[in-house]
Amino acid sequence: MKNEGMESIFMQMPIGYARLASSVEKTAPRRQYILMDANDTFFHCWGLNRETSLNQEISQLLNDVSDTSAWENFYENLNHAKKEKPFIINIGECSFQVTLRRSGRSKEITAFFTDITGIYQQLQTEQCKNEKLAEDIDIFFNSTQDGLFIVNYVNGEFRYLRNNMAHQNLTGLTAQQLRGKTPVQALGETGALLQNGYQKCVDSGESLIYEETATFNGKSRRWLVRLTPVKENGQVSYIVGSRTDITDLRRLEIEKEQLLENLNSMFTSHSAVMLIVDRENGRILDANPKACSFYGYTKEELLAMNMENINGTIHHSQIHSLTETDRYFLYPHRLKSGEIRMVDIYTSLITYEGKKQLFSIIFDVSDREKFKDDLSKEKELLSVTFNSIGDGVVTTDNEGLVTSLNKAASDITGWKNEEAFKKPFDEIFDLRNEATGESASSPISEVLRTGKTVGLANHTVLFDKQGYIVPIADSAAPIRDEKGQMYGVVMVFRDVSQEKTQQERILYLSYHDSLTGMFNRRYMEEELLRIDRPDNLPIAVIMGDVNGLKVSNDVFGHKTGDLLLKSVAEAFQQTIGEMGVSARWGGDEFLVLLPKTDAGKAQKLVRKLEETLKKNDSLPFKISVALGIDVKFDENIPFHQVLQKAEERMYHKKLMEGKTYRNSIMNSLLSTLYERSTETIEHSLRMEAICLSIAEKLNLTLEERDELSLFAMLHDIGNVGVRTELLTKPGPLDEEEWKELRRHPELGYRIAQNTPELSMVSEYILSHHERWDGNGYPRGLKGTDIPLLCRIMSIADSYDAMTNDRPYRKAMEPQAAKEEIKKLAGKQFDPYIAEVFLELDDPDL
Repeated sequence: MKNEGMESIFMQMPIGYARLASSVEKTAPRRQYILMDANDTFFHCWGLNRETSLNQEISQLLNDVSDTSAWENFYENLNHAKKEKPFIINIGECSFQVTLRRSGRSKEITAFFTDITGIYQQLQTEQCKNEKLAEDIDIFFNSTQDGLFIVNYVNGEFRYLRNNMAHQNLTGLTAQQLRGKTPVQALGETGALLQNGYQKCVDSGESLIYEETATFNGKSRRWLVRLTPVKENGQVSYIVGSRTDITDLRRLEIEKEQLLENLNSMFTSHSAVMLIVDRENGRILDANPKACSFYGYTKEELLAMNMENINGTIHHSQIHSLTETDRYFLYPHRLKSGEIRMVDIYTSLITYEGKKQLFSIIFDVSDREKFKDDLSKEKELLSVTFNSIGDGVVTTDNEGLVTSLNKAASDITGWKNEEAFKKPFDEIFDLRNEATGESASSPISEVLRTGKTVGLANHTVLFDKQGYIVPIADSAAPIRDEKGQMYGVVMVFRDVSQEKTQQERILYLSYHDSLTGMFNRRYMEEELLRIDRPDNLPIAVIMGDVNGLKVSNDVFGHKTGDLLLKSVAEAFQQTIGEMGVSARWGGDEFLVLLPKTDAGKAQKLVRKLEETLKKNDSLPFKISVALGIDVKFDENIPFHQVLQKAEERMYHKKLMEGKTYRNSIMNSLLSTLYERSTETIEHSLRMEAICLSIAEKLNLTLEERDELSLFAMLHDIGNVGVRTELLTKPGPLDEEEWKELRRHPELGYRIAQNTPELSMVSEYILSHHERWDGNGYPRGLKGTDIPLLCRIMSIADSYDAMTNDRPYRKAMEPQAAKEEIKKLAGKQFDPYIAEVFLELDDPDL
């Protein structure tokens, strides 16, 4: 850079410059300094006149400035310039970092003033964000390096509420020493100084940022203070403040060479990126070595470039519009490698080679911006996590005031987070004893009192905002920082309505039969112990066993069997009522206990129960229950003997009534079959006649003929378990319908097996749809493996079916039917029996 150009830049740049010569007079109380030279920025920031100020003693010039504290700070540091450490002064509304350099060959001192007001404004913005975050997530209160404190303002008086660990370390004042005290009570004369700042914040009602010198622990330090008022109903109630020790703040710009010896080194050797840019077209006019290093270009390459090549988001027309008021920008800059870095740009207008151009100091802030982005994402993640927790979570401060509710807590209580904020916990959580309705002790208060984790008492319910009762379970715990300092309470709770309902359901099922709703065996065994007392004598016992349950399940399905048991249970409960206790004792057994009931009363109840069972018409057959009675008169007789006696009498009655009931069941089944299908008694009789005619030709025994007659009547009894619409369908059956229909031989087999009088034909019923060629069902038997009576029945059944009307076709002529049987002989039918059938004398059979 040309010397005259550098001189011009130096005198016009936004960094203030002053050259001072020291002189020592033995009579003077302290060292004196003569202002030898300075640029316009220096005179502007102090409000001095160039013509009248040069070659004057600095103490005389600065005694008249308005900001005496700034002057004292500046003058004090002049006497220690050999340390070459930067310091901060506030002149008016501006903040400057001052760097002093002492010449190695003379008594001269050079002072540089860097305007950092914009940086402080940015710090204030960041601080506000951090404080908001601290309100949402209290743990950050003690995570920040800034000393934070909260002051309560009531009736014109300031009292400290709390301070974080950083503040305690900075000031030496613990939370206990500070809490509840006025600044003067806590800090004496220093407190009076601090209180002035608090009062200014209250008076203005706005956030303040300023510097002050205050003494803590016997040490006087320079502090950067930020105060933010918190208003309630338009009035300031609290002040949230931060205090940062800036005594040893590093200078923002490190100059590598002594500026007095080589003014050019300020531009060429500075650690900050510096550019001079043409306002008209954005062309780079000059760049310091740091800029070359940062962007990765040589100086020649940079001077051949335009700012648009580095910052693709800006146009040269925008560069031209920049004025003195546009001092700070945040832009993405592209390096030669293609990497994008975020930079802070501080600009000012200077005269360069006779024109107004832009002088820019550029700082790489990519890490800072990434931290801000990460912090924002972390805050969002914390918020999402907080509100995604299935249990309700509520936090309070040390006063028991609610600070946050997550979504689950809002759903359970009916209170929104903003409605509950800063309200007393007991106002939001109306906890009561479920049984008495009395208020339950507050877990928050208990934690605040003891500092320990506590849980709610059993049977505690919450009255939500709408007054609905919500059973809850919870635990509350103190919120502590790493040093064990408690600054609130967190309570985690959940709605246990479903759990409670489930527990009640489990308890119910443990003592009740799930099918009938009656008491079960477990309950009855416990009830036996409660009832078996002398004052309950005589105690009658009724034992019942349901007849035909297996037949009902096999024939009509388990739904009908379940309906049978429910109907019996309903009859027991209706008849017994409150006279005793009835229960389902086993699969098809029922038990009744009747305290203070003799045999006569028990017999009357049994007759009444039997009448109730007879009246039931919800099933396709009559309900029958074998009942046995015994009575305990003597307390010395073991109860199990009474139960055993009642059971023996029940089984005796079951044996006596068994055959009659089975006949009743069979008649009901046949009646049902004839009602639901095309089967008729006439069909069965015709079948019997044909079968007996063939049997006579085959010389079958009388016993075989009797079995054949019974078989003819019952061969299709399994159809009672097939849907009516399949039995009467006028068209062909689909594959699934055929599968269901082909089940009827197996169903008929089970019916016959469960009836001793019919068991001899059960095998025939199972096999009556087998074919001679092995293509029948259900077992695919072939030839003579098929029982003889089934081979006879197959021809008789087919002939009768062909010669009588069916839902899906008209009847065939007898001769055509015989031709069909002849055709299928050896395939579907036994060829010999088919020949015998076709030779029968009666043409109409």
